[in-house]
Amino acid sequence: MDIIKETKIIGNYIIALRKYFHRHPELSLKEFVTSKKIKSELDKINVQYIETAGTGVAAFIGNGNGRTIALRSDMDALLINEKTGLSYESENEGIMHACGHDAHMASLLGAAIILKKYENTLPGRVVLIFQPAEESSLGAKLISEEGVLDDVDEIFGLHVFGDIECGKISIEKGPRMAASNKFGIRIKGRSGHAGKPNQCVDATVVCAAIIMNLQTIISREINPLDSAVVTIGHVSSGKCHNVISGEAFIEGTVRSFSMNTSRHIEKSIKRIVYGTAASYGATVEVDYNVSSHPAVINDEEATKTALEAAGRIFEQQDIVHIPQMMLSEDFSIYQKKIPGVFAFVGAGNEELGRDYPNHSERFNIDEKAVLISTALYVAYAIEALKKENRKH
Repeated sequence: MDIIKETKIIGNYIIALRKYFHRHPELSLKEFVTSKKIKSELDKINVQYIETAGTGVAAFIGNGNGRTIALRSDMDALLINEKTGLSYESENEGIMHACGHDAHMASLLGAAIILKKYENTLPGRVVLIFQPAEESSLGAKLISEEGVLDDVDEIFGLHVFGDIECGKISIEKGPRMAASNKFGIRIKGRSGHAGKPNQCVDATVVCAAIIMNLQTIISREINPLDSAVVTIGHVSSGKCHNVISGEAFIEGTVRSFSMNTSRHIEKSIKRIVYGTAASYGATVEVDYNVSSHPAVINDEEATKTALEAAGRIFEQQDIVHIPQMMLSEDFSIYQKKIPGVFAFVGAGNEELGRDYPNHSERFNIDEKAVLISTALYVAYAIEALKKENRKH
């Protein structure tokens, strides 16, 4: 099989699929139109599938002999108001494929077309997982609980990134993406007139103090050689310019590769939040959710397989080193169950103005990344099916 040639043949088709998905983004576990489109495309090429995890789809190509390899794509979009001005801009107001999942789905469908064409030559079976709810960290858990991976020997996934040059890929063993914990902080003060602050406990001031004090955790409590991030992503307080707020709310994330570091940060957040609130005479509640998934850690043997596969279709200079990221991915749920590897795929192109980072309201990709991802999916499946089974 000439993977590059086969990918080029269907190139325009899968790029059009990516544009369709981009135009119709849906949030976690609400990917109804998306799921319907995926099933329609699989029906066209006579690929059998099952529904899973609500809106998810698991498709099957090949036979039951030999190994079973899974390829995974995520499906959901983000609560972001798109500002790209694209002809295929989101038609769902306030929702956007700002993370590249539209490209992932199109690429995996492209891989399905190619693998189905050569189905009779495959020495095993390929499971194509279209997973919902990656952004909410629920999808992989649901897929695993429903037994989709029970007979799978190995799994491969990938992610496009707008701040990595298109044409470059990174496949590396060990830790690649962080575990992510979510926390919420509810502050209760005492509201009142803006002209009489002495009668109030200003929740906005308490909120600001907590945010600033939390910044000292990483800079003063964590070993500089460890990797960790505390980010505040959502703040709300007050509704009127002349009323002192009596309530405030903060949401954020903690990202790290070490369980010990993560536990230390959790304790520090609670200590700082309760202590700061008390110093202002406010009360506070902390809701800290330990991650439903660990860090993405690539299996050594699966990584070798992926590199062998990539080496057959990419020039060596295009397989580059990209440092581990503080982004998180529930692909790690699969890796806790079976050996797996997760690749980074460059999708940025500064000359085209497509170099905005993922989760940006202006995020867009060089569409060559769709073809690259399709080829990588196919190459990995073929290479992995040749391997002998391992105990895991």
